[in-house]
Amino acid sequence: MTENYKENLLPSLIAGTINGIIFIVSAMSLAALIFTGPLAAYLPQGIGIMLVGSVIFALFSTFTATYPLILIAPQDIPIAILALMAMSISSGIGDQLSPDQVYKFIFVAIGVTSILVGIFFWILGRFRLGKLVRFIPFPVVGGFMAGTGWLIVKFSFAMMTDMDLTLSNALTFLNGNVLIQWVPGLIFAVVLLVANRRISHYLLMPGILTGSILLFYGITFSQGFAFSDLESAGYLLGPFPEGGLFPGTPLPYVSDFRWDLFMKHFPAIATMMVLNAISVLFNYSGLELIIKEDFDLDKELRLTGYGNILAGFAGTPPGYITLSETSMAYNIGARTRLSNIIVALLCGITLIFGAKVISVFPKVILGGLLLNLGLDFLVEWLV
Repeated sequence: MTENYKENLLPSLIAGTINGIIFIVSAMSLAALIFTGPLAAYLPQGIGIMLVGSVIFALFSTFTATYPLILIAPQDIPIAILALMAMSISSGIGDQLSPDQVYKFIFVAIGVTSILVGIFFWILGRFRLGKLVRFIPFPVVGGFMAGTGWLIVKFSFAMMTDMDLTLSNALTFLNGNVLIQWVPGLIFAVVLLVANRRISHYLLMPGILTGSILLFYGITFSQGFAFSDLESAGYLLGPFPEGGLFPGTPLPYVSDFRWDLFMKHFPAIATMMVLNAISVLFNYSGLELIIKEDFDLDKELRLTGYGNILAGFAGTPPGYITLSETSMAYNIGARTRLSNIIVALLCGITLIFGAKVISVFPKVILGGLLLNLGLDFLVEWLV
């Protein structure tokens, strides 16, 4: 029993730590989609909004998920729609609204959108419409999973190089100064992919991860780099905003909310809700194939709806099961809810004390972990 406890504890700690770091980095990148241009001064508050959502969804998953590893997180589809809304509203700055008024409007709009998404999910689950996804052909699900893998691969390259991987700039990634940013991550990802297919042990992932971090610092320090040099050169997960990031709640701003402006964007929000529902069902169907278990999709829709309504009152964006992070935890060997608690703890610490707490983590290692997951999806579902 003690041995079984140890085998569950360490992978859960590793999975929670890795996913917590990914959530923190994602919060920063997703917030930057909305709080840019005239709203760039409010980026720290935007990061805080995303982190609050990450904490709420991680804790909600911990106490309500029907499978221990299910992890809900703010998602990019609704945030992309909200970013378009913010861009449109920001164009009126100087004419009708001040930057502060736009920030308050967007803060409330994010919460209202989450509540609407939550109600929509609950309705779908209440009237048992989740089963419709069962009629989607298996090759379509496989294509969706492979597409998810490719998106993860692209995100990993963007994380390591700060550039989007596209056909137009593919040759740029072969330049010497760019190669050094992603090739070590590729080597790490391939080694981990091969090792996971040949060796089955709960210490494999933490061993390779710890060894890779020590190797990174050993090589860079031997070349004369100081910690500050690594951070300024972009090799670490920084620099991050100083101090706490908690943004408060949007409730004080509700009385002045411009419902007329919000309703102008409601068609896009309605479309986003449908896309979210499809993504939720696809993600659960994908997880079923990975863990070889069936889910009550209508129940999962209702639970996700409750989570989004709760998150909406805190002013955080819509969220649902994140297939990549849940699958990563499963592949690492985690089987308990502890990994979700670690995610909530790390995001909460960052929310209160700032993101300096994870600034020592090499960017290339985190990018390599994401690249490993993306390659694993592609090999499993495409090849």
